[in-house]
Amino acid sequence: MAFETPTLKELIRRVENSLSVEFYGPETILRKTVLKVLAKVLGGSMFLFCLFAKHIWKNRFISTCDVDALDGFGADFSLPHKAPGYALGNVLVTATQALTLSQSTVFIDEVTDKEYKSVSTIDLIEGSNVIPVIASDYGSESNLDAGAELSFRDATPTGIESDSVAVVDSEGLSGGVVYEIVIDGVSQFWGESAEDYRTRLLYRRQNQPMGGCDSDYKLWASRFYSVTDPFVFPNFPNINSVSIALANYNADPPILNSSEISDVKKYILSAQRRVVTADVRVFSVSVSPISIVVQILPFTESVKSSVKLAITQYLKSFGPESTIAKNDIVIAARASSTASHVFISSLIQDGISTETIVLSLSVPSDPNSIDVPEGQIAWLSDDSINFISG
Repeated sequence: MAFETPTLKELIRRVENSLSVEFYGPETILRKTVLKVLAKVLGGSMFLFCLFAKHIWKNRFISTCDVDALDGFGADFSLPHKAPGYALGNVLVTATQALTLSQSTVFIDEVTDKEYKSVSTIDLIEGSNVIPVIASDYGSESNLDAGAELSFRDATPTGIESDSVAVVDSEGLSGGVVYEIVIDGVSQFWGESAEDYRTRLLYRRQNQPMGGCDSDYKLWASRFYSVTDPFVFPNFPNINSVSIALANYNADPPILNSSEISDVKKYILSAQRRVVTADVRVFSVSVSPISIVVQILPFTESVKSSVKLAITQYLKSFGPESTIAKNDIVIAARASSTASHVFISSLIQDGISTETIVLSLSVPSDPNSIDVPEGQIAWLSDDSINFISG
C-alpha cells in the first residue's frame, strides 16, 4: 500500500475534533476560538512531519526517488552515472617523410574552434596515415561528419606540408554527449539523462548478476556513454558465442565508430568479466532506412509531433532479427499519441514498399573471418516521415 499523506485541512479537522472531545462536555473549559487556533498550530506542525515521512517513502524506491538520490542507489549497485562523452575517431594525415607525431598533438576545427588531440604517440610513414583523436571538450558540438577538415593548431610538424589538413575518416568523429543535471542547486554534467540512469538502475535491480548471462552483457555494454541500447544474442552464431550489437541513439544515425566499439569490447572481454569459454563478438548496429507516410486527425503540429515520437520510440524497441508489422506500428501510434485517427498509407524499407519491416542479423561463424557482422535496426530520420490529413 502506498504511503498516503493527509491534507493540511484534513489534519486540522482531526486535531480540532480530538480537542473538542477532550475539552468540551457539560462544562466548557476551552473557548471555541482558542480551540480553532490550537488546532491550526498543532495540525500545521503534524503536517510538516507527514511531508517529511512522504519524502522518505518516495526516496526509498528507484522508480520514484528524486534525482538527488539516484547516485546513492548507483553506489549500492556499483553502477555510477555515465560521465559526459567526448567525440572520438580517426583522422587521415598525409606525410611527405617518416616522422613521429607526439601524443596530444592538437588539431582544430576552424569552423567551430573545437580542438581535438591525438590519443597516443604515432610513427608516421610517407603517405597517408590514420591518427586516432579525441575531442578536448565533451558534448555533441564536437561530433564531426566524415570528410570534415582539421588543421594543426600549432606549428605544422616537419615532414607534413604546411597547408596540409587532417581529414576525418569515413566513420566520422562521434560519441560526444552531455546532459546538465541540477542536484541541490548545483549543476552536474552527465553522459546520460536522469531518466536513462533511472532505467539502468531498475534494470540492474531486476536482473541480478548471473556470471555471464545476456543481462550481464547488456549491463556491461550500457555503462559506456556511446551505448544507449545494446542488443545481446546468446549462443549466436555458434554454441557459447555471444553477439552484441551496439546502438547509440544520441547520434544520428545511431552507429558507433571503430574507436567506440574498441572501448566497449576491451571492457567486456576483460578477464574480470568475460566467461572463459565465451566467444564474444562486439559490433555496431547498421541502419535500415525507413520511410513512412501517415494519415492523421486532427491535422495539427502538436499531433504530428506526438505521432512521430510514438512511432520513433516504438521502432527503437526492436533490435536485429526482428519483424515489425505495419498494423502494429499503427496500434502503437494510436495508443501513445494524441491523434484520434492514425493510418499508415505507405511503408518503405530500403527503398522497397512493404507491409512488414524485417531486420536482419548476420555474424560470421568463424571469428577470424574478414566479413563484418551486421545487425540491422529500423531508422526513421527526421525527413523520412510525412503526414497527410486523414
